[in-house]
Amino acid sequence: MEDDELLQYFGHLMKAEGEIPTEAMVVIGKLIRLTLEYRDRLKKEKNEILTVEETKRAADIYTTVLRAGLIPPADDKIINLVIIWLREINGIRPKN
Repeated sequence: MEDDELLQYFGHLMKAEGEIPTEAMVVIGKLIRLTLEYRDRLKKEKNEILTVEETKRAADIYTTVLRAGLIPPADDKIINLVIIWLREINGIRPKN
């Protein structure tokens, strides 16, 4: 996944939401930064690529966890990204 693909995806999400409060923009910025860091670490350490589709799935799971408190089954790569977001943005340390 290239930087521009990720930025396009998050840009699409922001357009869909309309006017976004400053606090939400801060969270979106963190999501982007953490996703890029994770993507780069995956590539360097495991030579794996994080796709936009996997990022979309992670975003869906992230919102599900915030609403319902449950992590649905998914690929480890996706779940690991969700856990990073939960830990770094929300201070939640889910049990795997």
